[in-house]
Amino acid sequence: MTAEKKERLAELASYDGRDRIVHFTDFLLAKAGENRGTQRFDCEFPALNEQIQGLETGEIAVVTGYAKNGKTLFAESWLRSMCKITPALNPVIFSFEVQADKIMAKYTPEPERPIYLPMELRTMDFEWLLERCLEAKLKYASKAILIDHLHFLVDMNTRQNMSLNIGAFMRRLKHDVALKLNLAVILIAHQGQPKEDKEASFGGMRDSSFIGQESDMTLIVSRRRNFEEAEIEAYVTEARRKLVKRVNGGELIPDDAEAEIDRNAAMFTAALRDHDRHSCRLATVRVAVARRSGAYDWAKLFRKSGHFLEEL
Repeated sequence: MTAEKKERLAELASYDGRDRIVHFTDFLLAKAGENRGTQRFDCEFPALNEQIQGLETGEIAVVTGYAKNGKTLFAESWLRSMCKITPALNPVIFSFEVQADKIMAKYTPEPERPIYLPMELRTMDFEWLLERCLEAKLKYASKAILIDHLHFLVDMNTRQNMSLNIGAFMRRLKHDVALKLNLAVILIAHQGQPKEDKEASFGGMRDSSFIGQESDMTLIVSRRRNFEEAEIEAYVTEARRKLVKRVNGGELIPDDAEAEIDRNAAMFTAALRDHDRHSCRLATVRVAVARRSGAYDWAKLFRKSGHFLEEL
């Protein structure tokens, strides 16, 4: 063994750099100190929130689905629901696909709600996005951003393989925005061209599998057709069972339980009798995967109420 190699081995044996190998207990202790600034944001969708255990800073949650199936509506509703629990969330909305003034018009009855957005947008410019996020942190202590949607910020003119290009963008979004700036990121991503009778999927996001692979959570939104008669009966039966349990537990009085059952039954029955197959304004939100909580392939029904979605 050469003297140079012996010297190198001696250096490694006493190496104490930032990337040194340590026992897992030392690793966890160090990370606990680093992660003190991590915050978790719950929402007012109780069943969904229980499954995903909130959204944390440092995470990227992808919302996907076919066109006109309610991706943006759900993402906005989710973000607004988090704001109602955490008023200091101070989110920034980057709305490339839908004109921002049209989106924000629905908030005019809530002028006090701290939601922010850029006066102008730049496409295919990650450095611009990074600067605006940092600006929002410094000016407003923003803790979350919503990007609608991914392909407006990916360079579409590059000669590089598009999948690899998206993968590189996702890694920078995770490392430079979510982690370094300690922000929670909601990112809307389109599915590829829909095929007949094929549902939107985790692996069906347009142009790259890296979108799902590099995110912490993937939620799939799809419009729900009206219920058949048997589904209505099953829903009402299940609702009655759950409400009777709550009555017996002292949470509800019988009159309240009956009123809630009747209201749900009337809604679905009316939807069934309407000729529009989507008349009941229902959407299914499916957790394809939520890595931190371990949720997988779980779904919940939502309904449009006013300008936003609510959990049923």
